[in-house]
Amino acid sequence: MKQPVEPSKEDCCNSGCNPCIFDVYEKQLRKYEIFLTHNELPVTTENGILQLEYTKFFVHNIYLICDSHKLITFKKLRQEKDKHLVQWNPGDHFLVKYFSDNTVCTRAYTPIKLKESKDNFDFSIIVKLYNSGLVSKYLYNLQKGDETLWRGPYGSYEIITNKYKRLIMLAQGTGIAPFISIIDSILSDEEDMTRMFLVYCCSSIDVILFRNELYNFKSFWNFTYKVFLSSPSDHKNTKYQEPINNFKLKCEDLVTLKPFTCNDQVLLCGCSDFMEEYKGFFKSEGLLLDNIFLF
Repeated sequence: MKQPVEPSKEDCCNSGCNPCIFDVYEKQLRKYEIFLTHNELPVTTENGILQLEYTKFFVHNIYLICDSHKLITFKKLRQEKDKHLVQWNPGDHFLVKYFSDNTVCTRAYTPIKLKESKDNFDFSIIVKLYNSGLVSKYLYNLQKGDETLWRGPYGSYEIITNKYKRLIMLAQGTGIAPFISIIDSILSDEEDMTRMFLVYCCSSIDVILFRNELYNFKSFWNFTYKVFLSSPSDHKNTKYQEPINNFKLKCEDLVTLKPFTCNDQVLLCGCSDFMEEYKGFFKSEGLLLDNIFLF
């Protein structure tokens, strides 16, 4: 077992990740100390990506979703001895390293690869271009074949089959990323009877991410969803019985889901104001904080 490499302050993305890279290091260090003392190797699953060291991935393909969003797929250049798959749990995130002459930093992105994906890549991410975002500009301007540095996976969310009767997800914009994998995983498990309800908030119909996938998912008995648009759009662009609402989500729109019980779990992913608003709503409706998970 190799001694874990202590991360630098630049390795922390400062986004309040759970667990933080420094927590991961301390955990790995304790395992290493046990190995030195007792010569006992920890039980681990070999992974094609590491939590404490960067791994090189090249850009496999790029898909333009709209003017400000791209889906980018990545693939690892494997040596003959390295046949380990890149693995993560639904809802986990990876960290990408950005560096220039004056700046070194990391940012968190959710890896995505749906069960029925036929393409030969290791993971994909959704990139939204922000005018003042160094890392988003860097990723958005990547070209096919470019080399990137990633580490992970990180995350504390765990799917426990049938632990909850109902899973309620509220996503804003690119916050759909962790949920699309969670939904896909539960729908792929024939033993999981959890009913899922997704509320998805978008600025316009053009930026409904994974629109086709969500529409196909609704053929399953235990998944329903609604999309709420802050900018109304022409219904001519919608599919048959596609659940798109031409108005912004309000707390009143969630009353049809009442009553909320201990058998419900709520997942929230979006900007901090969005998550705090709806965390407060569900708390005021009597849902325990232990049943509310923020990404």
